[in-house]
Amino acid sequence: MISLKHCKITIFGDSIPKGIVYENNELKKLPENAVILVAKHFGIEIDNLSIYGQTLKRLNQKGTIDKYIEKINEEENNVAVISLGGNDSDYNWKIVANSPNENHLPNTPPKEFETMLDETIKKLQQKNVKVILTNIPPIDSKRYFENVIARLASKEKVLEFLQGDIENIYRHQEFYSMIITRCANKNNCKLLDIRGDFLWDRKYLDKFCIDGVHPNEMGHEIIAKSIIEQLEKSTK
Repeated sequence: MISLKHCKITIFGDSIPKGIVYENNELKKLPENAVILVAKHFGIEIDNLSIYGQTLKRLNQKGTIDKYIEKINEEENNVAVISLGGNDSDYNWKIVANSPNENHLPNTPPKEFETMLDETIKKLQQKNVKVILTNIPPIDSKRYFENVIARLASKEKVLEFLQGDIENIYRHQEFYSMIITRCANKNNCKLLDIRGDFLWDRKYLDKFCIDGVHPNEMGHEIIAKSIIEQLEKSTK
């Protein structure tokens, strides 16, 4: 295995790898987020290009991957970490509430997301870039519904769309995490599991912000610990 210290690592992610947390009704960036903790542990530099609200669709529309490929030296040990999917699985809740009986699709429909992720992986691999994927930390449907969706749209109308079951929010998000795992297997990519340790923790909600989406400081420590353990196993 290639030593991490000899790799040029770039992360393409959303607000979670960016280190954004929701505290006191505002968004803040953790100074010691998971990416920084991992970088410090291994003594490496990580170019974190994560953006709040980022989706795989938006990443491709902006040509971010193409611009990255144009700049790299193919002879170097380039590593691209793709940590996306949460925002892709989300909905435009205002539109949903306006017509709850229609069959609305997420920001990036599942089939489109999988095709796009496959194509992105292959594009990078063709340029000798090692691709690492992460799955998605779980979401708490109740907190997200009460503290985010309810501020954007009619709770009653959204609940009508969800067929009276807010856990549809969790299941739809989990489906995207499964797509990511499938893409990793299909394309022989390393998958970093940043979901499992939360699910096994009986108090995992203590590790999430009130919005039910963003891991808090303790959550980032769990993510970092999990990533470190997985990377150390794979580099021995």
